[in-house]
Amino acid sequence: MSNRKFVKDELSKSVEYPEFDNIISEQIMVISHDGAEVPLSIIYDKTKITEESPTMIEAYGAYGDSTNPYYAPLILGWVAEGGIYCTAHVRGGGEKGEDWHNAGLKTTKPNSWKDLIACSEYMIENKFTTNKNIALYGSSAGGIVVGRAMTERPDLFAAVISEYGVLNPTRMETQPGGGGSNIKEFGTMKDSTEAMAMIEMDSYLHIIDSIDYPATYLTVGMNDPRVVPWESGKFAARLQNVNQLKKPVLLYADFESGHEGNQTSDRKIYEEWGNVFAFVFWQTGHPDFQLKNN
Repeated sequence: MSNRKFVKDELSKSVEYPEFDNIISEQIMVISHDGAEVPLSIIYDKTKITEESPTMIEAYGAYGDSTNPYYAPLILGWVAEGGIYCTAHVRGGGEKGEDWHNAGLKTTKPNSWKDLIACSEYMIENKFTTNKNIALYGSSAGGIVVGRAMTERPDLFAAVISEYGVLNPTRMETQPGGGGSNIKEFGTMKDSTEAMAMIEMDSYLHIIDSIDYPATYLTVGMNDPRVVPWESGKFAARLQNVNQLKKPVLLYADFESGHEGNQTSDRKIYEEWGNVFAFVFWQTGHPDFQLKNN
C-alpha cells in the first residue's frame, strides 16, 4: 500500500505555454504593524524584474470578501512589460475567516490600510521595487484602503488608482442606497463611536495642504447607484487644490456606465485597464510611456 502513487493519465494532448516559463506566482506572509500575518500574492517575470520594477499592489478588504486566484491575461500583459502585480489580502476581507473580516470592520478598519502599507514596505525592503515605483489599486470599498494608505503614507507611493471608490464615507448615508450593508460594514454617523471610526477612514478628510501626494487616477460611472460619482469628484477637487501638489490628478467619468463600469463590455475592460497601466508606467518612469513634446 505504501508504494502506491498517482500516475498522470493524459486524456488529451498536453498544452504547453512556453511564454509562461519565467512567470513566478508566489504567496508570502507579511508581518503588519501589530504582528498579524497578512497574505501577499506576487506575480512577476523572473527575467525582467529589477530593484526598481513598476509594481501594482491591489487591495480591497471589505464585507468579508476574499480575492481568490484567477486567470487574467490582462495582468500577464502587465507582467510581460516588466511589471510586478501584487494582491494584498488585507484585514476586512475573508481570506482567513470571519475573524479576519471583523479585524477590518468599523473601529478596526485602520488595520486594512496599515496592512497595505506593511505589504508595500515589504516589497521595498526585499528589493523588488522602490517607493518611486509602487502604485496602489483599489475599487469600490477598496477606495478606503488605498485612499487612507495614500493620505497616511504619501511618501511610500508613486501613484494611486481608485475606481468608483469610497473616498468620503462620512457622507454615504446622505446618498440613495447608502445605508444597509454599508452601515453594517463601515458604521453610521448617528452613533458617536462609529462616527469617529468613519472620520478616521475618510480619505477626503485627511488631505493636508502642506503635502505633495502621489499621482492619482480616479474613475466614476455616472449611473453608479452604489458609490455616487461626487465622492471621487470631491476627492479629486480637494487634491487639485493642495498647494504643494506637483503630480497629476486625473478623473475619468464614464457617462454610460454604473458601478464596476469597466465590466460593461470586453472593449471597456481593455480600454480601462489600458488607461490604468499606461498611467502607472508613466508615473513610474517607463521610457515608452512618457509624455512627448509635439
